[in-house]
Amino acid sequence: MTERSSPAQTVGRAADLLRLIASSHSRSLRLVDLAAMAGLEKSTAHRLLQRLVQERMLARDPGQRGYRLGPLLYELGLCALPEKNIKEVAHPELKRLAELTGDMAFLVVRSGYETVCLDRIAGYFHIQTMTSGVGDRHPLGIGAGGQAILAALSDGEIDLVLDAVRHQLGGYRLFSAESLKADVARCRRLGYALDEDTAATGVSAVGMAIRSAAGSPVAAVFIATISSRMDAAHRANLARRLADCVRAIEASLA
Repeated sequence: MTERSSPAQTVGRAADLLRLIASSHSRSLRLVDLAAMAGLEKSTAHRLLQRLVQERMLARDPGQRGYRLGPLLYELGLCALPEKNIKEVAHPELKRLAELTGDMAFLVVRSGYETVCLDRIAGYFHIQTMTSGVGDRHPLGIGAGGQAILAALSDGEIDLVLDAVRHQLGGYRLFSAESLKADVARCRRLGYALDEDTAATGVSAVGMAIRSAAGSPVAAVFIATISSRMDAAHRANLARRLADCVRAIEASLA
């Protein structure tokens, strides 16, 4: 039984390492760091990392100790695009949202227990908030987009997510499993996610989840602006515009 399960365990451990590296904002994660974060023996982590480098799923820059995602993952990702690519579908609606509100609009998608930023478009307001860059990853619940997706899950799913991301929340000074549960409750009460000066100092954001035809939250759109601009009237306007944007995207995806 152990031998039969070994290949599956190896694939799972390799995927864990890839997710850890993709989630890190640092390219200096050492072997010892990755082994500890993945709960692996150093020798096991070393073998997996070396093989992933050989297969071009990971790469190492000359003179650097850390790892980064390799070109093969990009190539595979291009082949894996769904028939209706959500970025392509959402882009014109995201652009319209930025034009109507004047603020920075973002699209994030769910990736397991994380979100990945796929697109961002600047509005006309003279101060734009670059809180997320394309490709940035965060645990579900972080930021208005992640909060909106988390709140759209069932209570049982939320508990599973919080158990899975708890170890990552230490890197986010103002977030905890308890604070994310409070954010979920507020999001459900308001009808939209609200982040005020927590994901980024001096920045506020509102977000809404995008659901698949089956009703699952697969992505979210959020708008971020400087907190001094986010008064009650502006927030209400953003919420209305967000709802229109999400409805249009969901209709195109259906």
